[in-house]
Amino acid sequence: MTVVFKNVAILMLFAVIGFVLAKFKKVDSKSTKFLSTLVVFVFLPATTFKSFATNFTIQYIKEKYDILIVSAIGTIVIATLGFFLTKLLTKDKYRRSVYTYSLTVPNTGYMGLPLVQAIFPAEVLNFLLFILPINIYLYSIGYCSLIKAKLSFKKLINPPLIAIALGAIFGLSGLTLPDFATDFLSTASAPMGPCTMLILGMTLSEYRFGKLLKNPMNYVISFLRLCVIPAAMFFVLNLLGIKNAILPALVAYSMPCGLNTVVFPKLVDEDCETGAALALISTAFSMATIPIMLHFFL
Repeated sequence: MTVVFKNVAILMLFAVIGFVLAKFKKVDSKSTKFLSTLVVFVFLPATTFKSFATNFTIQYIKEKYDILIVSAIGTIVIATLGFFLTKLLTKDKYRRSVYTYSLTVPNTGYMGLPLVQAIFPAEVLNFLLFILPINIYLYSIGYCSLIKAKLSFKKLINPPLIAIALGAIFGLSGLTLPDFATDFLSTASAPMGPCTMLILGMTLSEYRFGKLLKNPMNYVISFLRLCVIPAAMFFVLNLLGIKNAILPALVAYSMPCGLNTVVFPKLVDEDCETGAALALISTAFSMATIPIMLHFFL
């Protein structure tokens, strides 16, 4: 599982760089918001459009529709259970939103996909198909919850979700992207991971680590995210006999909390303390839990 440590180490290095730059006053809150704007309006749309345009084809959906159904049902169930569970963990409404999002949306883009590409290359398409419903939740309900906005048609007209819709239409049409477009999308997608981790590091610099690490609820959410949810998904799928969905589901849900709990709130100058703490704690623990989960369940 060297690839796990390698990917996490690279990501964390960018977070350290962002942290140091902020501590030495080389960047400020305006810089963080600027990077967040680039991620949401440029890098994320490029990534999501490319993923859907390339993989959301009629033939592939016909062959692997069960993976899509499993993911859609799983996303709905986890989000629903998270909504009620988090009411028991905190009275703060916004913190409950961050907790629910973190349980529902794992870090599939920056950690999950590179891990699958390195260890299970034959499963890349299955993994991409599995995370499509998660991405739809991410850029609709998840996006609105993190920027404190009511879910409405106006809020659904956001760059990532528009990119998903256009990419799906393009994929279903059977058209092939020209080389120039493919190269452009690849180039535009590449900075997303580093920029997101820079934002995390810059955000962490605004808080005392002692404060970030002392809330026990952050460890509860991280444990549920890293261990309970992937284990439950494995046992349910194994019981139902849906074998081809086990690997993509287990890898996806073994990932740490998604980083958009830092990126999205920065767009509206919302407090990112809880999101930053969850990202820091769950990513650190994932270096041990990911190899354990994959070893015991695959």
